[in-house]
Amino acid sequence: MSLDPIVAGRTFDDATSDTRRTEVYVGSGELGLPPGAERPEVDLMQALIAIPPPRRVHVVGPSGAGKTSLILRVVADLARRELEIHHEVLILRVGDRPERLESPESVMKMVLETIAVEGHRFSNVDVGVLQAAAADQRVREGAQTEHRGGLTAPLVSYSAAVREAYETAEFGQNAAQVRHDLEDVLAAVAGAGYRPVLVIDDTEKFVGPGPDGQLDAVAVEHLYHHGVRVLGELAVDLVVAMHPRFEQVPRVVEVIERLAMGRIGVAELPADADAPALARILERRLERDGIHARLDEVIESAAVEELQVLYHERDRDLRSVLKLAHAAAGHALNRGAPAIAPRDVRAVVARRG
Repeated sequence: MSLDPIVAGRTFDDATSDTRRTEVYVGSGELGLPPGAERPEVDLMQALIAIPPPRRVHVVGPSGAGKTSLILRVVADLARRELEIHHEVLILRVGDRPERLESPESVMKMVLETIAVEGHRFSNVDVGVLQAAAADQRVREGAQTEHRGGLTAPLVSYSAAVREAYETAEFGQNAAQVRHDLEDVLAAVAGAGYRPVLVIDDTEKFVGPGPDGQLDAVAVEHLYHHGVRVLGELAVDLVVAMHPRFEQVPRVVEVIERLAMGRIGVAELPADADAPALARILERRLERDGIHARLDEVIESAAVEELQVLYHERDRDLRSVLKLAHAAAGHALNRGAPAIAPRDVRAVVARRG
């Protein structure tokens, strides 16, 4: 088996699109976790179908641990369930726009502007694409329920009314009125028979790389005091991707307690399993890319073990480990080897640091 298609297709590399993240996601039930371990996918699913809404939860994990992938996978499974009320999911990626977090009005305007960009719909997730990406996978809830393809969500019927509201003078622009404007949009979404879900993502950019990276405490405080606190008071399910170091900021703890936010931790690859859980993650990528080879034909078991050790040494940064796996595949290919060996992993670690 040649490593050519694996390198050319970036099979082992970190996923960089929502579709790819959903496509290669490996659920916690496949990672060899100990009996009774928490199942984050099930916990988030249950929060978002719980009655009555709204629910407010954190998805917690260090940089690169898979917070976004977990959220997207649950969004895909929500869309596949035969629910009476379908979810409309809007993801607000705030990492590149800390200046928009300096006041509650600015945060709410950012939400309204994102809705306008999406054609006046409270959604910027193509659930059809995510459903297709996850089509041959199942997430079990307890021991009974399976999430499979279900009814297609009904045609969104509120966007025309929302568009008309946006055409009103100063809609979404007047600071004194912006909260009322956002409440009107949420009421229109709910009135059309949908359950609005707002996801705040891309927050880990407020933490420098590495376990001891510098924390932008001001941006984090603004995010929670001006964003999470205010949005958490509205009639919308709120899911916030959170780095655990945010809890070092007093204002964050204050907001979490005020909103009684739930806490869902991203699953950690077990360090003491009989076989490295990372092997299942790499196997899923081979399967999804249609590469018909056993994992041990393309990467030696000792190399997988070294990568998983690096995962724990790097504070569960799966993203960086997958990047190393891709680089190691390229290194092995360049030296004419049929499979990735530990020497290839060590070579790229030495080069990258």
